[in-house]
Amino acid sequence: MARQPGNSERALGLTVMENILTAHPGIKGVFATNDQMALGAMEALEARGLRGKIKIIGFDATKEAVQATVEGRLAGSVAQNPFMMGQRGVEAALAALDGKPVEKRIDTGTELVTAANAAKYLK
Repeated sequence: MARQPGNSERALGLTVMENILTAHPGIKGVFATNDQMALGAMEALEARGLRGKIKIIGFDATKEAVQATVEGRLAGSVAQNPFMMGQRGVEAALAALDGKPVEKRIDTGTELVTAANAAKYLK
């Protein structure tokens, strides 16, 4: 297993992926904590002719990443639920203002976006 920071940047994600491929040629999969880094990693794989041979999952389900998933260039991306993040955040703030207890961790849900369910994220 290898970890290198990509600073949420696409170009750095590409460079990091190139470094990882050199140091770990048998790598099977990549998880990037945002889609920009995942797309950079994807570009590095494609430059080496490794498209589809190493699975990449990003995070944020941006339109570009979802489209790349539909095209088979990414294995997927994790989508968050911004509506619920806002709603539950406001509810927690109001509860705190009223002196009520607030959960330390509030799960607002995520969904793994794959080619099978990507269409709803391209709207």
